[in-house]
Amino acid sequence: MRPFLIGPAAAAVLAVCVSSAMAGPSTPVYDMDRFLGEPYPLAPQAAPAPPPQPAAPPRSKPAPKPKPVTEKRKRRRLPELAAEPAPRRAPPPDEGPGVGGVLSEIRVGFLAHDQGPFTSNKEDGPDVNLEFLFVSPDLLDAIWSPRPHIGFTGNTAGDTNQAYLGLTWEWGFWRRAFAEFSLGGAVHDGELTTNIVGRTKKELGCRVLFRGSVAIGVKFAGRHSVMAHLGHISNGGICEQNEGLENVGVRYGYRF
Repeated sequence: MRPFLIGPAAAAVLAVCVSSAMAGPSTPVYDMDRFLGEPYPLAPQAAPAPPPQPAAPPRSKPAPKPKPVTEKRKRRRLPELAAEPAPRRAPPPDEGPGVGGVLSEIRVGFLAHDQGPFTSNKEDGPDVNLEFLFVSPDLLDAIWSPRPHIGFTGNTAGDTNQAYLGLTWEWGFWRRAFAEFSLGGAVHDGELTTNIVGRTKKELGCRVLFRGSVAIGVKFAGRHSVMAHLGHISNGGICEQNEGLENVGVRYGYRF
C-alpha cells in the first residue's frame, strides 16, 4: 500500500471502532454469573417427578355374612320366645269360647235313683241332675285337657242327695257321637250306717265319697247334645260300710 494512504485508512478504522464503542456492542456481552450458576452440561440429569395421582376412594368393608342358626343359638333365643304369650287353643268347631271364656257347657238330666249294675237297690224315686262344665285350662293339657265340672243330684222321694265336682274327659268317634268318663268326689246327706231292721237307706260309710261316671251320646244342631248317663258314688272300702249308690238316666247338654 502506498504510504500516503496509510494515514487516512488508519484514521477511518479508528473512527469506526470509536463509533462502535459509543453505540454499544451489536451483540450482547456473556453474563459470567449466569454461566457459573448453570449446571455442568455433561452432569447426569435427575428423572422428572411423576405427576400427582388422584387419591383412591376408601374401600368399603364387605357386609358380614349372617351366622347360621345353630342349636346352641336356638337355645339362647328360647327366653325371648318364652316372653311372647302363647296363642290360646282354638275351641272345636261345635264349641264356642264359653261364657266369659270360663263356662263351657250346662247339662240337665232325669235319672233313676239307686239303679245300677254294681249295687243293690234300696232307695227309690227319680233324681233331677244339674251340672256345669268349664273350659279346660292350659295346665290340664298334659292329661288330655279334661273339663272341670261341678253338679248336684237331688232325689224327689226324700232319699240321698249329693253334690259333686271333678274332671270330665271326652272323646269323639263315629261322626258326631262321643263317649265320656269323669272322676272326682261327692258329698251326700244320706246314711253312714244304721242298725234299723228293714232299713230303706243305703249305708254309705263316709260323708265324702269318690264319684265316677260314664256316658255315651251324640251332638246335634250345632251345640246341642243328648247322652245316656251312669253315675256311681262309694268310699272305695276306706270306711266300715260301703254299699255305694248309682243312678242312670238321660241328660241334655248345651255348649256355649
